[in-house]
Amino acid sequence: MAWKKLGLLVAAAVLLASPALAQLKRGYGKPFNEAETKAALLGIDMRGYSPTYGFSWRECIQPNGETLYETPDAVLKGRLTIAPGGQACFAYEDDQYSSMACFAAYKTDGGVRFETEGPSPVVFVTTKIVTGVKSCEPHDLIG
Repeated sequence: MAWKKLGLLVAAAVLLASPALAQLKRGYGKPFNEAETKAALLGIDMRGYSPTYGFSWRECIQPNGETLYETPDAVLKGRLTIAPGGQACFAYEDDQYSSMACFAAYKTDGGVRFETEGPSPVVFVTTKIVTGVKSCEPHDLIG
């Protein structure tokens, strides 16, 4: 009889935990909408790591969407455009701003996770965010 009660308790716990487990399986919940992306990304200096590419990066985003993006290889001027669906779309000077990389942005415990859609997503995760940035200068970024 005790085993039967224990079995019922375990089954109930699994059923109650299923929504949380499904949320974890999906990733980070619902991506930011347009207003949330603007609030989270405009006027910040963020540092992070890309598990997809295996490098650390830094990007400073002015309130008007102009950016400076630093990787181990270069520092590039860029532009952030926020799509109507909330995606953060970045374009850079190295190709005359002709191509955009768009990411769904998700809130994490430590900041923001950027992820492309598809079977092999490209991922960038922030490790530090400073808010209240008014302008981005190259001499402030390189370090």
